[in-house]
Amino acid sequence: RVMNTLIKYLPYIEHTIDHPQLTNGPLEGINNKIKLIKRVSYGYRNFENFKARILIISRMFVSEYKKRTKQQTKVA
Repeated sequence: RVMNTLIKYLPYIEHTIDHPQLTNGPLEGINNKIKLIKRVSYGYRNFENFKARILIISRMFVSEYKKRTKQQTKVA
């Protein structure tokens, strides 16, 4: 059973090893921010307000991520 699972996911494992710089970290961070907004806000009156808040936070998060990656490429 373990071998079947390993064989099934082998191409994905190889891809991860071949491209270690690719990660889903930024996406996980955005998901975490969305969950935080949902927890802290105690619910919005309508979905549009909730969506607007998510877009504001995600734009801030993406711009911070871009700044960090630019700084890292300059150092490396």
